[in-house]
Amino acid sequence: MSTRITVHCNTEWAEGSCVTSLMTDAHTVDEARQAAAGLGWRTHPDGRDYCPGCSGTRRASYTPVIHLHPTRTTP
Repeated sequence: MSTRITVHCNTEWAEGSCVTSLMTDAHTVDEARQAAAGLGWRTHPDGRDYCPGCSGTRRASYTPVIHLHPTRTTP
């Protein structure tokens, strides 16, 4: 069994919302958010997540899948 925690941007406009997301193989939400923070994502105190473009940080070019445990073997 494998798990995937995806961090989604929670920015909303009158016409729609941001579709940016970041897939991780983190074990916890906190671990996923730490990986996202390293790429410019921000988490609001109310628990909403914002991508680099919507959070006012630099827009980083990155791979949308983050392998936090590359040495872990999959069955």
